[in-house]
Amino acid sequence: MQGRGLHLVFFSDCPYFGGAEEYVAMLAAARPNPDWRLSAIVSAGEAGATLAQKLARADVEVHRLAWGSWHSPGLWRRIHALLRRLGGEVLHINLPSIYDGRMSVPAPLAKAAGYRRVVTTEHLPMIERARRLMGVKIACTTAIDAIIVHTEWNRQFLGHRHHLPLRKIHVIPNGSPPAPPITEDERSALRRSLGVGEDAVAVAMVGRLTARKGHRILLEALAVLPRKGRGAPWRLLVVGEGEERAALERQATELGIGERVGFLGQRADAPRLIAVSDLLVLPSLLESQPLVITEAMAAGVPVVASRIYGIPEIVVDGETGMLVPPGESPPLAEALSALLADPARRARMGTAAQRRYAAELTQEIMARRTYGLLAGELAEGEERG
Repeated sequence: MQGRGLHLVFFSDCPYFGGAEEYVAMLAAARPNPDWRLSAIVSAGEAGATLAQKLARADVEVHRLAWGSWHSPGLWRRIHALLRRLGGEVLHINLPSIYDGRMSVPAPLAKAAGYRRVVTTEHLPMIERARRLMGVKIACTTAIDAIIVHTEWNRQFLGHRHHLPLRKIHVIPNGSPPAPPITEDERSALRRSLGVGEDAVAVAMVGRLTARKGHRILLEALAVLPRKGRGAPWRLLVVGEGEERAALERQATELGIGERVGFLGQRADAPRLIAVSDLLVLPSLLESQPLVITEAMAAGVPVVASRIYGIPEIVVDGETGMLVPPGESPPLAEALSALLADPARRARMGTAAQRRYAAELTQEIMARRTYGLLAGELAEGEERG
């Protein structure tokens, strides 16, 4: 069915724009067949506006909807009416969990509107906030034909914890576009503009400034490195915004490393910042398969990340990066110290990461497998369950 284009409708009610929303934009931009007609229903808020702009650039017909109360039958009627008017064949629901995607309610609404297929992508199934609504979630899942997750850990968790049928759940890892091309002169100029000295190691952390990302642990780990007297000088590039920013800036100052930490805010050129860095760090406490990891791998940048959930399926410890226990600054400090002191090791890991990215984690591979599943074909290698 991938040969003949279908009419696909994306559905996202994102409260903020993050990796899960970038995933939808990438799927739209990388459709493998131009005959696919793409539409989208997104929120009327600021996050929905960002997603709408990205989708529009990929030739997606976008409809913005103010949700109001998700307990209101009036909202359900409006969603059903819009789905029916769009006349799609396949609905893709992003983040259909009980905390963001409103319990997968659009799934049965789509089937009632004549859609023959509904596919969802679960990004963070380990977040649970409303178990009293689990019955609604399970009931709506009967209208879902396939569920996409990015790691085998997520697949097993959804099956055993959320009681969803394993036969419906397919593992398709996140992919990302190629690293942006950067000349040596451009690289040097950008690093200088970021305050990275000629002999310094640029350490990047990219993500929302929220507690679960582990910024506080990273600052604690970096603060002990000068006292160890090992490794090269470093500069931390913190890319992102969020409720933790002021507290993190205070912490960096109190730890005596404020002048070595750059808080860069939200940056549209985040992939370029990753590409000119020497190391990406992601000490998250809760994470699935973050896009920043594949972006770093695409650029040949090694990753130091928490050994949690599905991350070990992407980062090969000791080969493409290093994995550390979550929430503990001493092991993170040891890993950082080892890599800061060994540029040859960083280079070997970066090369291995880039090879793995090219073989398994490109945007094109992700899109090809996803559209195959959307069309009703099992993703290659996922005939499980």
